[in-house]
Parts: sequence; structure tokens; C-alpha cells
Amino acid sequence: MKLDFSADRLISMGIILLKAIIILVAGHYITLFLIKLMKRSLNRINIDISLEKFFEKALYITLHIIIILSTLSTLGISTSGLLAALSAAAVAVALALKDSLSSIAGGIILLLTRRFQTGDYVCINGESGNVVQIDMMHTVLKTLDNRHVVIPNSIVVNSQVVDYSSEETRRLDLTFSVSYDNDTEAVKRVITDTVLADSAVFKDPAPFVGITEYAASSVDFTAQVWCKTSDYLSLSFRLRE
Repeated sequence: MKLDFSADRLISMGIILLKAIIILVAGHYITLFLIKLMKRSLNRINIDISLEKFFEKALYITLHIIIILSTLSTLGISTSGLLAALSAAAVAVALALKDSLSSIAGGIILLLTRRFQTGDYVCINGESGNVVQIDMMHTVLKTLDNRHVVIPNSIVVNSQVVDYSSEETRRLDLTFSVSYDNDTEAVKRVITDTVLADSAVFKDPAPFVGITEYAASSVDFTAQVWCKTSDYLSLSFRLRE
């Protein structure tokens, strides 16, 4: 086969190559610009940081696939065969990674429904901790004793989730047991004075103190007080002491 190295042919090939390079480079920077624009828009609606990262990755990958296909098409390379191969590969990967894809689907559901957010203190599947990351595959909790618990999103989305941070205030319930020899009115007065003396305890709603049970060897008093969610744990320790 005789190759055509004439000036016109070389110029034509150079123009085609230049177009492909322009599409590749310009497409990349346009993608970065669109991602920056999207991040500004998402920041205005106070979206969860993990969902923001997901949208960023999805937009980055999608636009770059379009850019690469456009570049190949400009070079005269047929993309129909490539798309068919990618589709077949996607089906094979989906069958091989169906459990992982279930976790990915769970991650998308969690990020879109916003059942909880990064930073919330939650209990999931028996594990409690602060949410430090929600990615496409897992939700990562940091426990109070500084352990990282990684839970697949397929489990998270099908489990009961208790979010202790979703409300600004919480009610703290404490039980104190005293012997039958004690003056119940004096005990009630001491508990009431103690909780009212703490600045973290709300005066409205007013704290409640009362007898909840006459047990076999003790009289049980329950104190119910309201406080800010951020003060809940420290207040619990102080009042128990």
C-alpha cells in the first residue's frame, strides 16, 4: 500500500490532529470550570460534603468519557465498536460485582435522601459513632473510643438508623436508686436542686423529677431534663456524679 505523504495530505492530517488536541485540552478545562461552577451552586444549598464529592466525580468521569469519544471521532476512529465493547464489559463487571453495586446503589440512596449527614452522631446496625465519611461503597463511623467502623452501604440502607444529632435539643433521662430508709421528699429536692443548678439544663421545658419504681431493695427516681444536643454527654456525666 502506497502511503500519501504529500504536503496537502500532511496539512490535512495536521489540522485533524490539532482539532483533536484542542477538543481534548479545551474539554478538560471546560470540565474543571463546570465542576467549579457546580460546587458553588451546591454550596449555596448546603448539601452534604459526601454528596458534593459524588456529583463532582460523576460529572468529571461522564464529561471526560464524552471528550475522549469526541476526540476519537475527530481522528476518524469509529467509536461504535468501542461503545459496544464497553457495554459488554459493563455487563460483565455488573454481574461480577453485584454485591458491590448494591452498596453503590445504597450510597446513592443515602446521599440523595439525606437520612443523616457527615458529622452526625448515629447508631447503625448496633454501632454508634460520628459519621466521618459517606462514600459510594461504605459509611465510616468514628466511635467515642476512637475506632473507625466501616459499614457497607447495602447494610446501612436496610438497617434502623438512630440519628442523635438531627435535632438541636434532646431530653436526658437519668435514674437514681436510693434505699427505703431515705426521705423521699428530701431525695427529690436534692435531685431537683442539682439539675436546676446546672446552666446546661433548660428551665423551659422545666425538669421533671419523680419516683418511677419501688424496686425490691430501692426506690428509683427518674430525672428528665432538656438540653442542647451538643451538651448531652457532658451533662449526663455531671448530673450522674
